[in-house]
Amino acid sequence: MGKSVIFVLFLLWIGGMGYQLLALASLWRFFSRHEPSSAASPVRPGISVLKPLKGVESCHREALVSFLRQDYHPYQVLFGVAEAEDAVLPLLRELKEAFPQVDVDIVVCPEKLGHNPKVSTLLQLERRARYDFLVISDGDVKVERDFLAKVSAAGQEPNVGLICCPYRAGGATTTGAMLEALSISADFIPSVAVAAWLEGIRFALGAVMGTSRQVLARIGGLAAVADYLADDYQLGWQIHEAGFEVKLLPYVVETTLPAMTFRDYFHHQLRWSRTYRVCRPKGYLAFGITHALVLSLMVWTASGIKACCLGLVMATLAVRLPLAYFSERFCLHGKLPATAFCLLPLKDLLSFVLWLLSFLGHEVVWGGLRFRLSREGKVVPV
Repeated sequence: MGKSVIFVLFLLWIGGMGYQLLALASLWRFFSRHEPSSAASPVRPGISVLKPLKGVESCHREALVSFLRQDYHPYQVLFGVAEAEDAVLPLLRELKEAFPQVDVDIVVCPEKLGHNPKVSTLLQLERRARYDFLVISDGDVKVERDFLAKVSAAGQEPNVGLICCPYRAGGATTTGAMLEALSISADFIPSVAVAAWLEGIRFALGAVMGTSRQVLARIGGLAAVADYLADDYQLGWQIHEAGFEVKLLPYVVETTLPAMTFRDYFHHQLRWSRTYRVCRPKGYLAFGITHALVLSLMVWTASGIKACCLGLVMATLAVRLPLAYFSERFCLHGKLPATAFCLLPLKDLLSFVLWLLSFLGHEVVWGGLRFRLSREGKVVPV
């Protein structure tokens, strides 16, 4: 190839490496912050925890139990399922009996309110919420005993409209699950840290979210996101647009990964990529420059496999591997096996392929159903 092509690719690689260093600095800056002290606020408003579930694969027993052992009062936990025959119901009834001291209610939510089944369940759970402050959480999220106290303290800060938290992946035992965990620690969380530093948080991370009925009323309630695939992103964005602060706490929660196959990982990441593309089209296009390993390989190939350009590939790995390790172990306090980091080059190559594929279609598979994404990020059943 011509020298001009190599030069352009080299400049793009420089930009990609600059992003990696910025991500490292952003991670250090964000996770070195102190969490809000739950003891600083003597007022503890009641909290209703809303947990939409579907099937035993949507939750993890230890994760559910973590919300029933909170050092907080008063609070209630609402488990919601869409069908009266859902397979997770025996587990929920067992937990309700095992924790009689906690206000637990199991709610069947048969109405279909919008195309997003999770939000449909949340809308029906909200009707049963005893308190005005709501915490929305996925069924596979595990938290520490002080979680509700931390969220409550942050929610009482002036103009805070929504609180969310970064998360790590736990229980990665298969290749697909390890690739998923690496995508979170090496790509997603660093990108969130960069966004927090450069522009502030204008979206929400959906593992756990805390907000109030009063704030939701300003955007039209949860119904405002009932047709969006990325309901968490839209909820944070609309609350931000309503003039409130979206606060990302330096408090890490844990999601429990299932035994994902390679196919599961690929389809999940493709759905996430297409969702991200419609939510932040300009930012997602610019995200292409972050694929530093692929860019270094392009330079090496374009140069005719010269040894000097192979150094760019090695330099890239010398930055990418410490970034992933620093994010996983020191920022997220994860327990991903050291051998899993050997999959990072493969994950980086797959990430570039997924980035390209995200532009080649508008359909996603979610919960076994096929949807088409509109330009606004809404889902339409196919």
